[in-house]
Amino acid sequence: MPNILIVDDSVSVRKALEITLRTHAMDSKSVVSAEAALEFLDTDEHAQARCDLMMVDVIMPGMSGIELCRQIKANPHYADLPVILMSGNVDDEIRLQAREAGADGVLRKPFKADQLIPMVQAALTEHPQAKVVSLPDGATELSDAEQTALFDQGDLQALTETLQQYEDHPRVRDVVILDRQGQPIKQTGNLLPENIQLFARFFTNTAGVLGKQMLNEDIQEVSIRYGVHEMVIHNLPSHFLVVLMGEDGSAKALQA
Repeated sequence: MPNILIVDDSVSVRKALEITLRTHAMDSKSVVSAEAALEFLDTDEHAQARCDLMMVDVIMPGMSGIELCRQIKANPHYADLPVILMSGNVDDEIRLQAREAGADGVLRKPFKADQLIPMVQAALTEHPQAKVVSLPDGATELSDAEQTALFDQGDLQALTETLQQYEDHPRVRDVVILDRQGQPIKQTGNLLPENIQLFARFFTNTAGVLGKQMLNEDIQEVSIRYGVHEMVIHNLPSHFLVVLMGEDGSAKALQA
């Protein structure tokens, strides 16, 4: 699951971003200044691993978002970290400054989800370390070497543990592993619809919000029954696992 660092001195903007990102299966952490963002990156030894993208306000007390972006891009440890700048005034001058500072995009405030999310997803996809894989036409499997490169140890363990419960399950028909951009990583059985990731994300996000509000718990699995069929969607750290079960499935679960 992508982790976004929000840098903005406005409480309302931070909360709006946190809610919007959470409903689109993205985690976030907020700081109130550019100085606090640099401190977070410099003092937390795990910060780089937990920060996949930064969303930075242009005008803040102290260091500006433009200067923060410039420093981030000049630091060899964080030069590949995507930075999206935010401003209530996006004109040619702001765009020029953002481009010169190395920003990956400029978002006008107040923003809408249909503007924010595509920009964030595009920046994550273009990130050199983003786990995005496009399989050749007709391909449904990756080699062991490709799997090792694609999944980190935590992801691989979570996938393995989840898949084990479906091994030799007589009702399993189709199984697909999707990354957060909706690309199929591995698949068995019949080909599932291309837009299956939209349904997976919608149902897991909805269940997650309800779980937080009603049970104060994170919900990582959603089961949908229709007739004799059942679809189970697992919301894993960086992937979706979708399992379709029927009366007498013949396909076995994938081996991670």
